[in-house]
Amino acid sequence: MSADDGLGPLAARVPEVLRGSAAYHVPQPPNVRAKLDANELPFAMPLELRQRLGAALAEVALERYPDPNARELRALVASQLGVGPDQLVFGNGSDESIAMLVDVFAAPRTAHVHGGGGERPAAILYPTPTFVYYRLAATARGVEPIEVPLDARFELDETAIERAIEQHKPSVVFLALPNNPTGTLWRTDFAVELAARHRDIAIVSDEAYFAYSGRTNLPHLAAHPNLIVMRTLSKVGMAGIRVGFTISSPAIAQLLEKVRPPYNVSSLDQRAAVFLLTEARGWCAARAAEVVAERPKLAAALAALPGVTAFVTEANLVLAKFGAGRATKIWQGLADRGLLVRTFDRPGPLEGCLRITVGTPEENAALIEALTALC
Repeated sequence: MSADDGLGPLAARVPEVLRGSAAYHVPQPPNVRAKLDANELPFAMPLELRQRLGAALAEVALERYPDPNARELRALVASQLGVGPDQLVFGNGSDESIAMLVDVFAAPRTAHVHGGGGERPAAILYPTPTFVYYRLAATARGVEPIEVPLDARFELDETAIERAIEQHKPSVVFLALPNNPTGTLWRTDFAVELAARHRDIAIVSDEAYFAYSGRTNLPHLAAHPNLIVMRTLSKVGMAGIRVGFTISSPAIAQLLEKVRPPYNVSSLDQRAAVFLLTEARGWCAARAAEVVAERPKLAAALAALPGVTAFVTEANLVLAKFGAGRATKIWQGLADRGLLVRTFDRPGPLEGCLRITVGTPEENAALIEALTALC
């Protein structure tokens, strides 16, 4: 069935690139006993914390709209990060933050190319493979995505990035530090250097996995007004509340506020985030440290399997190459055993690869036992 079926003449109103793209899909096999496919924190919150959280949420006035400025959450995050409240813009996870950045800096219009003697449509630029929503946000807004391939080990080709910037003059450059789905942590200073050399481009340091890498460009914001740091609570035990935010100069934050949907972070999400960032902050940090300790063990066990390559990672995931076609069979074998990982086994640079979230020690052991039988 074609993408145009059921639309009739309305199909002509839908951009061709959007008609030809696929919706974001996550397979959900039945009877999952270890969910290692979405880079979430694998530990459930203790009962005592959950009960206190429930009590806090019970006090939320659901008949009222959320605080549009998330004042309590804003003050808390600003204090914990040592930034000004006016530097923060909150979104419904990182996805909405990415969409707002594209809306502000790379809307579908003709953008002047400084020094180029002409004009061309605005574009965003990012290495590939990387977080899929950079492309989805651009496609949905009619913005050209410029993709610069990583090398065979998924390392960043800095020269190729510079060359592509000079050629395409993008409005925004996204760098996931560490990268998803590869786990690679590229040289973080490169984002700062780009911001210094290309002051007319928004350079985004996407630090969704900061809790697992410990590396950030936050200290460089004051010196580089076109640098933006992006964070999320989704990877540290709060994936269900969908809270992300950007940290930038107040001037950029003011622009993002102009396109931020009103009441985009619900009252329940705001209250839960405040509770977790205060009452559960230590627990979340300790569990993230456990994941970091488990990560090299899982990577080593994967690399020891016959015919498997495990790539270097600084996130809470390990990308492993099993081989084209073989990875799909192994994914299905794991799913049949209730072990869910993410498959990328389709034509492209990730063909033959599975992305595996670092789980609890018990989950990792069950995974390796199953893979040993399947490999």
